[in-house]
Amino acid sequence: MYEIIYRSVAKPNISADDIAKILETARNFNSENEITGCLLFHNNEFIQIIEGEKSTLLNLYESIKKDKRHGNVMLLAEAEIQNRIFPNWSMAYYQLNENDSVNIDKLLFVNNFITLSELIEKPTHASRLFWLMAKQLLER
Repeated sequence: MYEIIYRSVAKPNISADDIAKILETARNFNSENEITGCLLFHNNEFIQIIEGEKSTLLNLYESIKKDKRHGNVMLLAEAEIQNRIFPNWSMAYYQLNENDSVNIDKLLFVNNFITLSELIEKPTHASRLFWLMAKQLLER
């Protein structure tokens, strides 16, 4: 089992439809290839952690880097792991945007996510980095 965490910057013209297509493709591919993970999108930045078989993840990451809907793709960590952090999520996703800043659902999500980030087991460097980066992204 292997994990990869990366961050990237969305192209300025990325649309809600683009993100919906990314998610649909990711969820289908991930389900078929036993990949799990979490994707966050906020302030035009993505941060993602993916888990699965090493060669599949490395090939997927190469495809992700070539995707024209984002740039400045930066590998933050990769490592062998014993267990999945997101065993039931083919691709968890939540998008926060400035229009939601007064929305109680956003505040509830952020508070719950930050609480979860403090409580969840973080057995690897990559998982600790994912939760730290996610928390920083959400607190901006």
